[in-house]
Amino acid sequence: MCKVSVILTSYNHEKYIHEAIDSVLNQTYIDLELIILDDCSTDNSWNIIKKYSDPRISAFLSEGYGQVVNRLNNAINELAKGDLIAIHHSDDVWELNKLEKQVAYLAAHPDIGAVFTWAQIFDENGINQSNNWFIKDNETQGQTLKKLFLQQNNLNHPSILIRKNCYHEVGHYRYGLAQTGDAEMWSRLLLKYPIHIIPELLTKHRIFSDNSNTSGNRTEVQIRCSNEWNELRENFLLITDFEFIVSIFPSLEKFRNPKGFEIKFLLAMACLYECNHRSAWQLGLQWLFELLNDRTKSDIIMELYTFSYLDYIKLTSEFDVYFIAGEQQQLVAFRRAIAENETIINAKNAELKEKQAELAELAAQYAEQAAQLVEKNSIISGYVETIAARDRTIHEIHSSSSWKLTQPLRIVSGFIRKT
Repeated sequence: MCKVSVILTSYNHEKYIHEAIDSVLNQTYIDLELIILDDCSTDNSWNIIKKYSDPRISAFLSEGYGQVVNRLNNAINELAKGDLIAIHHSDDVWELNKLEKQVAYLAAHPDIGAVFTWAQIFDENGINQSNNWFIKDNETQGQTLKKLFLQQNNLNHPSILIRKNCYHEVGHYRYGLAQTGDAEMWSRLLLKYPIHIIPELLTKHRIFSDNSNTSGNRTEVQIRCSNEWNELRENFLLITDFEFIVSIFPSLEKFRNPKGFEIKFLLAMACLYECNHRSAWQLGLQWLFELLNDRTKSDIIMELYTFSYLDYIKLTSEFDVYFIAGEQQQLVAFRRAIAENETIINAKNAELKEKQAELAELAAQYAEQAAQLVEKNSIISGYVETIAARDRTIHEIHSSSSWKLTQPLRIVSGFIRKT
């Protein structure tokens, strides 16, 4: 019987899975088993996995893609022999003393349900990134729960070592949560158990530069997250102690009443006034609507908080869940931009017409000048022709017999004129 069961989920990481597996098998803490769950990889991952002969490895191939949650829960329930469960991924890496430090911490702190570590973000080329999202100081249970409520999950999944009985007490991973499955699990864990983060970079979490990770920063991921976080917030309805809820949301202290409290009302106020997310506003308004339409609850929140349906109606006009005002502002801005563009276009068209008129005038001037040049060329051509005709006449005279016969007379005549 081993102490630690490592469950490694695998899918299409043939380039990295060797390093992921080796970082488990080479741990300084050796009392472990490695359960590998391959989610029907289409690359060479499964063949790489099957080449390992270490007796601590048990490898399982899914019958079809998309069974990771079912197989993970089954591994925790039926396959894992250890009292402690570590989750690992096929593209991530552990420092070799990770488990040793975590096991020691849990042994020394029996009240702690799970221990995480800091995680270094690195890319597909193994280059460390400056992102420090998973490098956070330890906080109280309440502070960490508030962050989760506000959609901030700084707890790195492949860094966790958790007591197996915690899964049995708070429940396993839930279906239908593609982006927030681990965060939703942490919220249920933290509602019952404190946790601890070892402030050392003992986990290396790979994030691909093209955001192709399941949690990559893509539009569809952001939309899906908005739809999933309210499932996490629903877990807070399990709180039965006012001091606990105030430890999470100190601002709710103003609702303290010696007669008691209504958790759904308090959480609705947290959704509306603590969160900046429209999905949280929608949930808060929904919870208030449910309270108002339960006669008993409606009387309770009126007695405890003097909150009536008129207050609710006011809130439904203040919290723009569906971005109506924003869309109207965008429409006004769009129309203004169109009007401004039309003004610019009209000005450009007027300027163009003015330039066209100037060009037409210049063209007319050029045409007139060209006509004048043609006329002058014609006159010059006439002069040239006249001169040529004269030159021909002179040549003919000089070449004639009479000119040659009379040459002596012209010489004598010239001599007489000189004397």
